[in-house]
Formats: sequence, C-alpha cells, structure tokens
Amino acid sequence: MNIPLLIVALYVALLFGISIHVSRKQRKDEESFLLYKGKNSTFVVAASIAGLAIGGASTVGIAENAFTVGLSAGWYDAAWAIGAVVSSFLAVKHLRKSGYSTISGLVSDLYGKNTCFIMVVAMCIIQSGIIALQYKAGGSILASLLPNVFTVKSGTFFSFLIFMLVAVIGGMGSVSLTNVLNLIIIYVGVIVASALVLDQQGGWAAISVLTAAEPDTPYLSLTAGMGWAGIFSWIIVMLGNTNSVQGVVQIGLTGKSDKSARNGFLLGAALMIPIGFLCALLGVASKALLPDAKASVALPMILMSIPPVLGGITLSGLWAADMGTGCSMIIGLSTTVCTDILGRALSVQTLPQRRRLWLNKAVVVISSLFTYLIATQMGSILGAMQKALSLAIGTSFIVVGGLLLPKFTGRRAGFWTVLASIAAIVAWNLCPTLARSFHSIGFFMLAVCGVVFVAVSLLDREKVAVRV
Repeated sequence: MNIPLLIVALYVALLFGISIHVSRKQRKDEESFLLYKGKNSTFVVAASIAGLAIGGASTVGIAENAFTVGLSAGWYDAAWAIGAVVSSFLAVKHLRKSGYSTISGLVSDLYGKNTCFIMVVAMCIIQSGIIALQYKAGGSILASLLPNVFTVKSGTFFSFLIFMLVAVIGGMGSVSLTNVLNLIIIYVGVIVASALVLDQQGGWAAISVLTAAEPDTPYLSLTAGMGWAGIFSWIIVMLGNTNSVQGVVQIGLTGKSDKSARNGFLLGAALMIPIGFLCALLGVASKALLPDAKASVALPMILMSIPPVLGGITLSGLWAADMGTGCSMIIGLSTTVCTDILGRALSVQTLPQRRRLWLNKAVVVISSLFTYLIATQMGSILGAMQKALSLAIGTSFIVVGGLLLPKFTGRRAGFWTVLASIAAIVAWNLCPTLARSFHSIGFFMLAVCGVVFVAVSLLDREKVAVRV
C-alpha cells in the first residue's frame, strides 16, 4: 500500500469536504464567495495570511536558496512577516475604513481611471506569477515524494486542478478555513521532517562535515549568506507586496472587526518566521546529505528517506503550503478581474445575484487555467518570485503616498509610477549590467519608482483627491 499517497488522498478529501460545507453555508451569496467580509476570527485571519505567505517559495524555494546562502535564506519568510506587520497598521487598516473591496478601487478614487487601469494590469501580472509558481512548486514536491505516481508535469497539473476546485467550490470562505488545516499540517510536517532528517538521518553530522569542507560558505550564519543588502532587498519587496497586492490585503477584510484583522496579521507574522528558518536548515542538510542533487529538488528528495506515514504528512505539509498561497491568490486575482475589469466594462451589478455568483466562479476557472499555462514556462522558484513581487513596489508607492501624503502626492504620479515599475521589470531582464549595479531587483525597483513618484509629484500641481 502506498501510504504517502493514501495520506495525500485523505488530505484532499478533507479539503473538498470543507469547501462543500462552506459552499452550502453561503447559500449563493455572491459577495461572500469572493470577499467573505467580516466573518473570520483573529486565528482564522492569522492562518489565512500565514498560509498565503508560506507557499512554494517559503519552503522548497528557501531550501533551494540555502544551498548557496545557508540559513540566511530563511529571511524570505522573515521579510514577509515584517511586511504583514506594517500592512496591519497601513493598507489593511485604511482599506477596511475606506469601504472599498479592492486596492485598485481605492486607487481609482485617489488618482483616476487611467491609474486604476494600469494598476489592475500590474496586479494581474503579480498575482498570476505567484499563482503559477505554486503550481510548479507543488508539481516538484509530488514528483519527488511520489515518483511512481507523479512526474513534475503531471504533479503541476494535479496541483492546479485541486487548487482551482477548492477555490471555485467554496470561494474565499473555503480558502480561509482550509488555511487553518493547511497551517497545522505545514507545522507538523516541517517540524517532524526537521527532527528526523537532522537527528535520525545524520543531518547534523553531515552539516558539520560540509561546513568544515567549505569554510568560506556561511551555511550556519543567519545573515552572512544573503548579506544585509540582500535581506533589506527582500524586506523592501515584501513591504510593497503586503501593502498593495489584492490577494494579501483582501484577507484583512475577512476579519470580524478592525481588531481581529490587525491582531490576525500580527499573529500570522509570528507564525511565518519559524517555518522559513527550519526550511533553510533542511536545505543545508539536503546539501550536506545529497551534494550532487539539484537544489530545486533536494528537499523533497531528502524527505523520501523518512518513514512512509511521516513522509505522507510531510508531503501534505509542503503541498499545503503551496495550496494556501495558490488558492488565496486565485481568489485575489478573480476579485480584481470581477470588480475592476468586468465590473467597469459590463453592467455586472445589474445582474441577478445568482448569475453574478456563476460569473465569479467562471472567472476563477479561467484565471486558474491562464496561470497554469504560465506555470509550464517558468524557471527557478525564488528568482521568479522576487521578480513578480518586486512589481508591487510601484503600486505600494502610490497606495502609501495617496493615503499618508495626499498633500504632496501628485494625481498623475500614480500612473507614471506604475508604468515605470513595469518598464523596470523589462529593463532588468534585458540588461544584465543592472544586476551588478543594484545587487537585486528590489533596490532597482525602489530607485526607479521612488524617483518617478517624487519627481512627478513635485511637478504636478493637482494632488490626489481623498474621499475615503
């Protein structure tokens, strides 16, 4: 009997059970399907934001990066946590008070329709990239731990299919509740795997040999591998992501009260940090135990040696990490499309509620299919993730500037800042010399967007209109 496969099948059955329960409870409530406003407790908000943060990049991607930078790879999750803390007092707080359902809707009121349009384009690019990476990471995990059942290609397709079905059946409500299950499985799986690999599989001893053989690589340093420049770069990227990306900020709307939303983000931030550094430690152990393995698959490969039951739990934990991020972002992308594209181009609000519900479900399916096609064309997990998330630096400039500095922020600054961020992504990919000058895309994006935002604001006499 294939015990890991049986455990995964049971986990999938639980996910569908939760989604079906939420779907029946909603009773064809179109607004609850995408937004689930004011329904979640502090812990469910915490599980939702932590589940969103702890995805493929936060587990398999960190372990991959740890091959070259050691424990400091865990700063990816720590940067996420810092961003979540800031968001709880900034974007989440202001969006809840504004009465808007989307960040781009708020931006439209501040900067006008042209800025809203280009921001929607940027939001769709960011969220599509993140979703696609979760499919790919899920495929790598399934193929490595169940090689007789899945290839990377079939595992990616299976991940896409399950993520889409969970989202389309129960909407944001099922995503919120399944993230509670996902978070529990993630913690159990990663902690158990760490104990087994480091103690029973000889991980600590192998790490000692590795560090002695390669003393110039700071495998066990919490900062030296990434360096402070790299760490600050990730923090900058995550501050942009958590304060402007719809799939992130939308979770704050699900809190029953402002206090539940704020405390949920703070608790979720605290839950993110341990997983990141544990996965980095597992990555170093994988490098020590499997020096010839590819970095992208080393963590799943090292987990194949643990007992089947625990291996199945660990597999479900890593896969749950992907699901938490993927499903949340699918709903966020669908909300952006339904509210800010279809809602403006068509008379969606005039449709009966049941038809709007089915339209929303159709958008979830189409968005999932589109992002699956992107997943089949992607490269390394963490590198692609940083590029996708860095685009949020530009959108974060205009959100933060419009809310906190309305008397300085020019009304035209929004459009040109987001356009500059898109141009910066293109320039970064076409000009390799930029990487040597700016160290990371986060610093480059910060410089470009900062200069454009300030310059246009200084020249533009018309300032943003705050009506929130």
